[in-house]
Amino acid sequence: MHFSLSALSVRLKRKEFISFWVVIALCVLIFVLSLTVLGALAMVLVAFSLIAVSIVAFIGSRSLAASRSLEWARQRELSALIENLKDGVIMYTPDFVILSMNTAAERLFGVSVAESVGMTVDPSMVRNPHLRTFAQVLFPSLAPSVAQLSETNAWPQIVSITLEDPRLELVATLHRMSDPSGTLIGFLKIIHDQTHEQSVMKTKTEFISVAAHQLRTPLTALKWASENLTKLEEHANPETLELVRQIAQLSERSMRITNDLLDASKIEEGRFGYSFEDTDLVAFVQKVLQEISVLSKEYKIRMFFEPPANPLPSISIDASRIGTVLSNLLDNAIRYNTENGEVIVSIAETSDGKFVRISVRDTGVGVPENESSKLFQKLQRASNVLTIEPNGTGLGLYIAKNIVERHGGTVGFESIEGRGSTFWFTLPLDPSLIPDRESASALA
Repeated sequence: MHFSLSALSVRLKRKEFISFWVVIALCVLIFVLSLTVLGALAMVLVAFSLIAVSIVAFIGSRSLAASRSLEWARQRELSALIENLKDGVIMYTPDFVILSMNTAAERLFGVSVAESVGMTVDPSMVRNPHLRTFAQVLFPSLAPSVAQLSETNAWPQIVSITLEDPRLELVATLHRMSDPSGTLIGFLKIIHDQTHEQSVMKTKTEFISVAAHQLRTPLTALKWASENLTKLEEHANPETLELVRQIAQLSERSMRITNDLLDASKIEEGRFGYSFEDTDLVAFVQKVLQEISVLSKEYKIRMFFEPPANPLPSISIDASRIGTVLSNLLDNAIRYNTENGEVIVSIAETSDGKFVRISVRDTGVGVPENESSKLFQKLQRASNVLTIEPNGTGLGLYIAKNIVERHGGTVGFESIEGRGSTFWFTLPLDPSLIPDRESASALA
């Protein structure tokens, strides 16, 4: 077994037992000699005292032996568990002396346990091709690409490491090891190799992107043809006209699904692209409401707008992307509403004055409480809307969440099943709160 925890175990040594019995024997002998004049009774008492001490010592030694056996069994069990993990595990001192590592780490680094245990790793080893990966994982700043995934001063420390030769995508989690007094005695690093996972994800995303692009062209042509045919009402009989309208609706739905797939794949690849401009938020929301009024009339839903109590300054947003967010929330609020229901859109500053909150409140079917936690995940839809609209992609809220977070805001909702929902998102009023971003033109 390559991985051992014996260096951390506490054992009672044989010489400690010997010292204990020597001290006891000397004490008894001195005591007996000093009391010989007191006669046989004193000798009997001393004898009984010696027997009592012997019994207690015997019981204690047996208990200690059992405790040591249990501790040894636990160590072996933990060592076996670590040894058989698929993730690499390395234990080393604060001076970067390797204490132990498991078989997965041996395979990952191409360095044998015999070669590594006892080795002191230092940054200069990055120049040695045989030890380069080893050094870059223990000193992530030496890697070609590294990203901090945990808080800077929080433990465990988690980083994402990308290596070039060989090509590896790793996530390393570093744990501190301390003694009972809190003194640092070493580190335990767990390395998860996600190279294969990332490769599969990239292949899948590329396939979806290519397929969606290929579908887009014929769907656009079909939509254009069906829209032109609907304009020839006077030359078509009712049955033909209804068929053409169905074709137009299906092509529109297919285009929406295709666009969602493309947007999701771009988000995953980090190339969605944003172009921020100062925007009058109230006028922007009113424009989106006007555009979606055709759908609200079709579903017989009344729309209301509640502007902010006080005038807002211009806000820096990508109007096209935020328009996608708001249109998605409004589309859901209308489609999953009750007949003659209501949708109320409101804008208000948050209590700290740093953000503005846009809310979409409806009187619709609501969201089941046990499904709330996964609603913003990819390909997720509430179960109670599947009978109303079975053809959704489950990507709309996932895309909306990513867009809002890229603007430095947050998204959420409150809902009561059967009574309605309020979906909301926030946007920062201060442009400095927007995360670093890339422009859409740079990614074209």
